[in-house]
Amino acid sequence: MKKVIVLVLALAMVMSLAACATTAPAATTTAAEATAAPEAAATAEPTAAAPAIHVAYIAKNTVDAFHATLNGAAKVALDAMVADGTIADWQLYDGQTDPIIQTNLIEDAINNGANFVILLPAEAEGSAPVVSRCAEAGIPIIVVNSMTNNTTDLATAFVGSNDVQAGEMMAQFVLDNIPDGGKYAHMMGIVGNSAQIQRGEGIANIMGAQTTWTSVGDFAADWSADKAVSFATDALTQYGAEIKAIICDNDDMSSAVQAYCNSIGRTDIICIGVDGNAGPLQMVKDGTLKATVLQDGAAQVTTAISLIPDIIAGKTVEKSIMVPFTLVTSANVDQYLK
Repeated sequence: MKKVIVLVLALAMVMSLAACATTAPAATTTAAEATAAPEAAATAEPTAAAPAIHVAYIAKNTVDAFHATLNGAAKVALDAMVADGTIADWQLYDGQTDPIIQTNLIEDAINNGANFVILLPAEAEGSAPVVSRCAEAGIPIIVVNSMTNNTTDLATAFVGSNDVQAGEMMAQFVLDNIPDGGKYAHMMGIVGNSAQIQRGEGIANIMGAQTTWTSVGDFAADWSADKAVSFATDALTQYGAEIKAIICDNDDMSSAVQAYCNSIGRTDIICIGVDGNAGPLQMVKDGTLKATVLQDGAAQVTTAISLIPDIIAGKTVEKSIMVPFTLVTSANVDQYLK
């Protein structure tokens, strides 16, 4: 009987200990232990690989001839970087020439995992929040072709061309070919775009210093051929033979306005613009357009993309890289017409 009682008591003690083990509170970790733990883990594990690079390419648009050239060159260069393992992938975002859309797209890009951005701004001020957002998020951003107001302060790099120089080159061509002077009109790109601002500045630098030339106005043609022709029609109706030149911020406008002038017998009017697209180059070759100022957009965007490996490696890159403009006339058009 005593043996039974002893056995029952022993069994009760074991069950009691088991219950205590089940209900005991979890052990707490001291602050010192919490701090020390990651260091121990870091020592024990190999260093983590660098994060995969996901590039967001925020285009100005995907429709006009000049930006189609840039986007095409970007695709070739970025696809090559995916193929050689420099970047994991890239995605095109269409800004539709709208800074509000571009500002929304940077949020989409970040949410999709983008950790490197290439931006072709729609406007200097309106597209600036894209650059600010990247700076806040610590995401490298290369601005291409035209600048935002904060590019110099916040962007990783800028690759483009000196648009003041382009304006000066157009104006000087007009002076060289019409030395007696007259009246001229200026067809602008979208007001607020840095190219519009700077090309207008360059035109004013040259034409404003002339006593034999008078401006009939700067017209907000928004890079549009149709709007430029409409404004040119009004100017010619008002000033007639006094109009000697129409200077345009891009070739979509200059080629369309020149074609209109030619169609009404005003082949004496010099129209000139910037970009050097295939259509205007062919017109120069055919003698129906005197000149264009070629902007090497493909070189701009491929130069920007070539900076990616150095940037992700933490190397210092040039803050501003300028690709020169080239005046194309009948004398050298064959070098650029493909």
